[in-house]
Amino acid sequence: MTVMTALMEQTADAAVDVEPVGGVVETAHTFGDGLVGVLTRPAGAIRGKSALILLNAGLVQRVGPFRMYVQMARALAEAGFVVFRFDQSGLGDSPVSSRAGEGRKLGEAVAAMDLVTALTGVRSFVLGGLCSGADDAFNIAPHDLRVNGLLLLDGVAYPTFLYKLRHVMPRLLNPAKVMRGIGRLLRRTSGAAAATIDPNSFRDFPSRPEAIERLKALETRGADMLLLYTGGVDRYYNHRRQARECFGDVARSPRIRTEYWADCDHTFYVGAHRRRLVDTTVGWMTSRFRD
Repeated sequence: MTVMTALMEQTADAAVDVEPVGGVVETAHTFGDGLVGVLTRPAGAIRGKSALILLNAGLVQRVGPFRMYVQMARALAEAGFVVFRFDQSGLGDSPVSSRAGEGRKLGEAVAAMDLVTALTGVRSFVLGGLCSGADDAFNIAPHDLRVNGLLLLDGVAYPTFLYKLRHVMPRLLNPAKVMRGIGRLLRRTSGAAAATIDPNSFRDFPSRPEAIERLKALETRGADMLLLYTGGVDRYYNHRRQARECFGDVARSPRIRTEYWADCDHTFYVGAHRRRLVDTTVGWMTSRFRD
C-alpha cells in the first residue's frame, strides 16, 4: 500500500522521499522544538483544499490506537488529501518541550501547519483526533484562522437531562443493578469505599456555555465539523440526538455533522469499525474539502 520512510533528524525540515506505492508518498520530519511527524500525501496532484492534522490520542504515539491514524492518513492521501500526524511534546518520538506553558499545544500545532504549508502549499487545515486529540483540536481551533474544519472523535459533550434518564431508567428496571447501586451508596456514606476518580476529569472540556459559543463562532467563520461519538463514552454520551441536547440550535447547522456509533468501542478495536471510521472520514473530507 505504501512504505514508511526512515526517520531523519538532522534539520528542522529534514525528510526522505520514497518511491510512491499505491499512489501515496510518506516522509518523516522533525520541526519546531524537536517534534517528530509524518507527512502523508498523494503521489500525484493534491486535490484537497485543506490538510488534516491528527493530534495524539492520549499517550498513544502518532500511529493512533491500532494504527488507526496510519490507515486514515493513507486512505485520505489516496483520495487526494495531505495528512500530517505528529507526536506532541513528550509523546512518542518527540522529546519533552523546553517551552512548557499554557500555549505549548497551540504553538506546536501552529508549527505543524507552517511545516505542511512549506512542504505542500496547502494553507488551510482540519484539526482532529480521538479523545484528548479531539479536546486539543477543539481548544486550538479558535486561535488560528487557518483552521476551517474539525474532526472530533469522542470529543466534547456533556450529560444532559435526557442522557440521565436514558442512563438511569434501564438500571431501575434491573433489580441486581439496583442492589449494587444501593451497596455502593452505603459504602460511600459509611466512608468504607476508597475515593474514586471521575474519568471525565481527565478530559479538557471547556464549560458547556463556552463550548456552545465556540461552536457558533467556528460555524460563523465557515468551519465544517464532524462530531463522532462511540459507545465507549457512554459515561457522558448515549444517544444520536444528544449533540442537539448539549449544544442547541448550532448543532443543527449543515456545517456540523454528528454521528453516534453505539456498537463501537472508544479505540475502534474491531477492524470493521476502523474501516467504517476511515470510510466515513474520507467521505466527509471529500464532500467538504476537496476541489
